[in-house]
Amino acid sequence: MTERRRIVVVGAGSGIGAAVATHFHDRGDHVLAVDVREMSTPASEYARCDLRDPASIRDLLDGIGSGWDMLAHVAGVPGTAPAADVLKVNYLGMRLVAEGMLPLLRHGGSIVAVASTAALGWDQRLDTLAGLLDLTDPDAVERWQSEQDPDYPVYSTSKQAVLLYAKRLAGPAWTKYGVRVNTVSPGPVETPILTDFEQTMGKDVLDMCKATVGRHACVDDIVPAIAFLGSPAAQWITGQDLQVDAGFISSMTAGTPIQLV
Repeated sequence: MTERRRIVVVGAGSGIGAAVATHFHDRGDHVLAVDVREMSTPASEYARCDLRDPASIRDLLDGIGSGWDMLAHVAGVPGTAPAADVLKVNYLGMRLVAEGMLPLLRHGGSIVAVASTAALGWDQRLDTLAGLLDLTDPDAVERWQSEQDPDYPVYSTSKQAVLLYAKRLAGPAWTKYGVRVNTVSPGPVETPILTDFEQTMGKDVLDMCKATVGRHACVDDIVPAIAFLGSPAAQWITGQDLQVDAGFISSMTAGTPIQLV
């Protein structure tokens, strides 16, 4: 019989987050399902939190106690949302939750945040992203975004920041708390916000991705990767980003495919 673990899932109301919460609940774990709205996701307990509001995040963290095994931070909004909200929810909210959870996680625990293959190119924007990672106040983040190129997709920026922040957090989190920090980067997934991505990224781009790998992902393609990185089986993995996209990014970046006969 597997040990019953204690898991916090942020963004548990729908999509990948709901599937993650359901996965852990079904295997007998104690799941705290967190979302900005009321939800019917299977869980042991529920909490509301608005990731745009640091006070709401503090209230959440002050009320849940310690001894948690894992934070699965899945919450996010698409690029159709106001640009400031995209950064506040996808990046800053994730950051404040992750840092606040570190002392609440047991030694050997883990944080897994959902980034995106839309973060491709993050390593070419380190100087730009460093300015964003210096900020921990929502108003400052909004001002920062107002000074950026309006033609650069803010969703991509938000997920690049998630990925870079997680990598920068991983070493200190491991050293001080014994907690691992990793990210999972899905490609297009059949969730309620897929049509939003078609608007912001272009339906032709998503259709090309679908044609290349055969189909879009479903939530059940993504959940096992999150579960693995959060599990003791990944005890020596931290500071990594796992692309879960059926190889689409590799097909674009690795050069000419090997021809099989």
